[in-house]
Amino acid sequence: MTQQPGPSRQPLQPDPELYPDVAAAGSLRAALAQCAVENGLDVGEVRSSSDGSSLIHAGITSCNPRLDRFSVDLGSAERVFLIAAWGQGVNLTNGSTSDLAELAEAAAAWHAGLTLAELQTAAPFLEVSPLALAHERGPEYAVAEKWSRYLTPDPYEDLEMLHAAHAVPRLRALFPFTSHGALMFSRCTGFPFSQDVSAIYPLGDHRYAVHHCGELFSREPDYTAQEAAAVVAAHMPETWGPAVAGTQHDLRDREGQ
Repeated sequence: MTQQPGPSRQPLQPDPELYPDVAAAGSLRAALAQCAVENGLDVGEVRSSSDGSSLIHAGITSCNPRLDRFSVDLGSAERVFLIAAWGQGVNLTNGSTSDLAELAEAAAAWHAGLTLAELQTAAPFLEVSPLALAHERGPEYAVAEKWSRYLTPDPYEDLEMLHAAHAVPRLRALFPFTSHGALMFSRCTGFPFSQDVSAIYPLGDHRYAVHHCGELFSREPDYTAQEAAAVVAAHMPETWGPAVAGTQHDLRDREGQ
């Protein structure tokens, strides 16, 4: 028996009580585009979701090639436009406002490709972290800022492992991140990170395991923190240099893989 297709799923509608302006325009995309025109702002082409069906999402592109998507979604419990903006795999700013005109100002600033400082001036409700500012300056600054954060005393981080890795120049030039207690390294500063550098896993009692990409994890042999860091660095091909801006996909394109 041929299975009959089920009823098509209807997109979520803007709540007319919370968002009468959006509901009147028919979608967030249409409302934002209309508001921009009314205020003499250039936001470029306003997009909805990837399939074009969402009525409660809008996206703005930037004239700056290093900036990616500026995404806006509607809050469900109260009137609020929720914003997250990314560039080269990095979440550069987040914020919220209940004012559609303020949202249009922020969208126009992003579309124009302004710096993060200029973006905050145009839209003070947007938050920009020191790490985001470091990413804007360049990958070496992002790497240094991330290491600085990890080397600050924190009861939830293994400082012995972190200091040992930071003392090795080749590892210090990579973008560090942790997952379930393990210290990992990326050859790019944006997410998704590269998955090809070996990782260090704490075993307890000041002993550590090293997991190489593509190999089964083993607790043997175990190492001191300094030995583990040296093993990771020695396993890296000589052509692997300091971390670069972008994601693992950008890295593969750059290396012709």
